[in-house]
Parts: sequence; C-alpha cells; structure tokens
Amino acid sequence: MKNFSNELIKIICDRVKDLGPITFKDFMEMALYHEKYGYYSGSYVPIGKKGDFITSPHTHSLYGALLARQIEEFWNILENRKAFTILEMGAGAGYLAKDIMSYLSNREIFKSINYIIVEHRAETASYQQDFLRPFIDKISWVSRLSDLDSVTGCIISNELLDAFPVHLIQKEASDFKEIYLDFREDGRHTEVFGNLSNPKLIEYAKALPLEIPEGYRTEVNLGIKTWISELANIMYKGFVVTIDYGHTRKEYFHPARNRGTLLAYMNHRVNEDLYERPGEQDLTAHVNFSNLHEWGQDVGFFTLGYAPQWAFLAGLDFEETFMELSGGKFDPFSPELAAVKMLLLPQGMGESHKVLVQGNGVPSDLALKGFSLKNIMKRLY
Repeated sequence: MKNFSNELIKIICDRVKDLGPITFKDFMEMALYHEKYGYYSGSYVPIGKKGDFITSPHTHSLYGALLARQIEEFWNILENRKAFTILEMGAGAGYLAKDIMSYLSNREIFKSINYIIVEHRAETASYQQDFLRPFIDKISWVSRLSDLDSVTGCIISNELLDAFPVHLIQKEASDFKEIYLDFREDGRHTEVFGNLSNPKLIEYAKALPLEIPEGYRTEVNLGIKTWISELANIMYKGFVVTIDYGHTRKEYFHPARNRGTLLAYMNHRVNEDLYERPGEQDLTAHVNFSNLHEWGQDVGFFTLGYAPQWAFLAGLDFEETFMELSGGKFDPFSPELAAVKMLLLPQGMGESHKVLVQGNGVPSDLALKGFSLKNIMKRLY
C-alpha cells in the first residue's frame, strides 16, 4: 500500500492517532463527505463526461422522459389532481429533474406537480437552481428530509444508496470481524480486524447465510435502513422509486463475490484501490435490494416491482417515447442512439442497474407499467 499525500489523509491519520483504528465506514464517510476535503464537498458535481463517472440521466434525456411516464401513472393511480409531490434525493447536477419536468411540461399532470429536491449542500443547491431555472417556479429545495411534514406522490433516487458509507466485514474463524483502518510506524496505512462496531451490525451478521466461507468479505449498508425509515416518516401516500447498482441477497452473497462489491471511480476508470487519494475519487458499494425490500416492509412499505433497468424502461413505451423526443427522425449510427443503447444493453447500464418500486397507502396488487415486461420481485425474498 502506498503513502497518502493529500490534506484529508492527514486529518484521517491524526484521528487514528488520537482514537485508534477507524472502521472502513468512518473512512468512507470522511473520504466522500468531509465538509472541506470530501469527494462531494465542492460545488462542482463530478458527474458526466468531464467528471469521474456517468449516470443514466447524463446518458440521454430519454431516461428522464420514461421515468416521467411512470410518474404520470403514479399520478393517475392516486387520483389527486391538485397536489402531487415529486421528491428527488441525490439530484446531482439536476439532469433528471430537468428531463422529467421537460417531458411533463405539456401534460395535464404538470399543473399538479410540486417538485422538491433534497440537497444539504448550499453550493450544490445553487448549482442546481441555475441549471433548473426554466422550472424554478415549480421546484423547491430543502436541506434535509426532516424539513418536510407529509408527501403524497413519489420519492425517487438514482444512484444514491450506492454512495452511503458501508461497514466492511470479513468472516474469520467462523465469525465475522470488521475491517478497520490503521497506520504503521512508517506512516503507511494498513487494514486490521476488530470486533463488530455496533449492535445493529452484530444483529445483521447473525442473519447472514451460514454457508458463507472463511475469508469471505462483504459490505453492510445500514444507512439504507435509516433512510427508508425516514421516508416512512414523511410519506403519507405514494411510491418510492429506487434505481441503483445492486443485487438480491442470493446474488449479493454468491461465492464468487468473495471480495464484496466496493469500487473506486476516477476519470471514468474503475479500480479497487479504495484507500488511495481519499476525497479525490468516488467510492461505491452495490445495493442489497433484499435489504431495502425487507426494511421497507418493517416501516410500512410494500414492494410493487423489481426489475433490471432495461426491462423497466422498455415497458414504458420506449420506442414511442424515443420517436417523440427525436421528432420521428434519427440516424441509426448516431451518437444519440449509441447513448440510448447504453441505457438498455447489458454491457451498459441495462442489467447492472435495478429498479425497485415500493408503495404506501395504495393497493398492494398494482400492476405498474414499468414492470409489464418483467417483474422479478419474488427473487428478493
């Protein structure tokens, strides 16, 4: 392992000297969210062609348009013609909000929409406000979920949960140990094993599959449990749409995935050097959608559908919407069509990204259009 050289690692090193080894979760939280040096601390949103990674909304406006069609179905189901809230968390540069609002701007639903973006960083909110100026009368910002009393409509997140700091654990001597970050006398960083750091993590580890072998390493995203509980506190009636990299429990703990799913991204290149350049590269861990499903049930949500992104998008009148956006004309060899393919094809985002929709206060047997081609939610159990 190499030496760290930036300012953030000095802060991390001092913390370890003062308090002893820190959990990987604490390291990841500082690397991503330190108020001054964290990856997401600046006003610049590091997404898109000039950033470190690209998300579906940056690929093509068709993504937002198709999600808007699903949102319109939500609106029809709720039969609320006066007030329909679209709450987005992790809005990034604002591309998804812009594409959703652009598509719905000429439709009946538009006059009912109250679009809210949750963004705790004032600099990022300011960036979004400039970008979304054409819709500024319909969009408002809050810094935290607790600022809201009640939501009727839908809550959407796109590649949000994979950036929650995770505990890193490994099975050792028939028991699970947690991975901690420490520093040697020569200043180099090293991983050390320690006891699981909190009761919730101990409880989680006890429920893991018994057949997990020695040396198996995986992540635990307890932040998802807190997040879905917070959503339940504000959701009066409606839907939660979660889109992210991820797997079901069976897939997550597959024997071949014995080093977990943690990855680092920088300049559109992926690597496993998680401790290198903290604050300068993104860190992500795939979502265990079975956890999201079960923890949602615990707080009153029920799962309406789960599918790979390609199936969800294709079920929402994909061709009709694409022709609508392109004016009925397109070059089959154009970069635009290549971008659309990236949303659908397995080698793009079509298979790696999953869509889970949960409901509250609506019929539990709804057949949503986005799952008309494929609904594999039984795999979550």
